[in-house]
Amino acid sequence: MTALLEIKDLVTAFHTAEGRLPAVDGVSLSIERGQTLGLVGESGCGKSVTAMSTLRLIASPGRIESGSILFTTEGESIDLVSASEKQLRNVRGGRIGMIFQEPMTSLNPVFTIGDQIAEVVQLHRRVTRSEARTRALEMLHLVRVADPEQRLDAYPHQLSGGMRQRVMIAIALACEPELIIADEPTTALDVTIQAQILDLLGDLRSRLGTAVLLITHDLGVVAETCDSVAVMYAGKIVEQASAAELFRHPLHPYTIGLLQSRPDLDNRDSGPLATIHGMVPPPQDFPSGCRFHPRCSYATLPQCSSEVPLLREVIPGHFVRCHFAEEINL
Repeated sequence: MTALLEIKDLVTAFHTAEGRLPAVDGVSLSIERGQTLGLVGESGCGKSVTAMSTLRLIASPGRIESGSILFTTEGESIDLVSASEKQLRNVRGGRIGMIFQEPMTSLNPVFTIGDQIAEVVQLHRRVTRSEARTRALEMLHLVRVADPEQRLDAYPHQLSGGMRQRVMIAIALACEPELIIADEPTTALDVTIQAQILDLLGDLRSRLGTAVLLITHDLGVVAETCDSVAVMYAGKIVEQASAAELFRHPLHPYTIGLLQSRPDLDNRDSGPLATIHGMVPPPQDFPSGCRFHPRCSYATLPQCSSEVPLLREVIPGHFVRCHFAEEINL
């Protein structure tokens, strides 16, 4: 079956006074219909740039330098990298919805919630203003906003953070897209609201069959919600597998370090948390060879600092970018 979204060798760089900064460097991802793919990594690793590149929302001085982003729907494949602006307008909000990190800066403060949802509907469907408003009310019911009739005429500042995030989800789902890109959808929300938002996304996915690209740094969220996982470090995918396989059998030293740094709530006497020493390198100063080697306890081979490891299938369905992957797999 053809993947709904297939990103191949995507390179997105920012050209600044400091030189060329490759934020996304040769990323390849594939999302099937109805699947949730988690894209995981520390802040600054390129997750959000990958998401913004998918809908060609990268602003100057950034630009997509190479690669392809194939979106296949209704038997037609569109390369979003080379698509016309008209094609992109049909895709954005219509076939692909996006939930941004911070709803307060994504929602327009001078328009009501109802107007902002209705605008998306009118852009992508041939409906009257009254029909669009009715659809907006339906969406507020769908995302479980309390007292939706009243909230329809409210402004963003009159809603709580959790309510605003629900409105962002309503906007993203208003035209029943085939893919939702959720960029840190639970950032800055308390734990209870986080759980409600994730439950909502899971429920909507099961009811509508929508695929989800979930961008997060929270491994707990990934374990609960994702079918497969791609781990990103310094602009590259370093490990990719099904969620169950990756959590059971991590093979990249970076992934192993991330999992070991989680607190063990079942063992309060387990001592201090494990850490990954060092810092993520800035794009203008990526190390040669494996980009993780200055922080890696396995990096003893000469090629670790001189040869860029390939992302290869070490065991069926499990891809790793590491010279030591076979030894870790023992």
